[in-house]
Amino acid sequence: MKTLNILAIAAAIVATPTLAIAQKGSHPAPPTVMGKSAAVRQDDRADKIADKSERASDRTADQAARNADKAADKTARNADKAADKTERASEKTERAELDAAHDQKLLTKGIKLTSAEKKQLKAIEKKYDAQFRSLHKSEVAADKAAKKNGTADDDASFSAQLSQLKTQEQADMRAVLTTKQQSTFDSNVAKASTHK
Repeated sequence: MKTLNILAIAAAIVATPTLAIAQKGSHPAPPTVMGKSAAVRQDDRADKIADKSERASDRTADQAARNADKAADKTARNADKAADKTERASEKTERAELDAAHDQKLLTKGIKLTSAEKKQLKAIEKKYDAQFRSLHKSEVAADKAAKKNGTADDDASFSAQLSQLKTQEQADMRAVLTTKQQSTFDSNVAKASTHK
């Protein structure tokens, strides 16, 4: 039994230093924290924490840049819509001016026309109708070119040409009429110009 005790003591003396060395060499595991669905290991290393914070700030900056781009795009779209709306309103006004300028019915209202006068007025209407259509086509083409180039269209030029053409047509129509009819025609022209 003495031998056994000596053996046990010798084994304890030999094993004690190796246990002490084994305990000094191991590092404690980082604390575990519960995440959304599983345990997450907390890492206290400063470089990993700095990387994580840098990634978070990058994501925030990227989101802010995307939001700024969206806002700029929306502003540009709204400006384009407003420009298109203004252009459509302008075109509508031009069409109305063309229609009003070329409307014989208003100018001959209250005038009894002979068949010869009616034929002459139809011929005048046909002649000027082609000119009005040509003027309208050139204005639409100018509007498209100006929009494509990003410049302003000269609507004053169109209005001046339209007014000149309208005056010429009215003078030709007036020449066909008798003196009595001309006075009624002149009052109709005055009424038509005030209805604009």
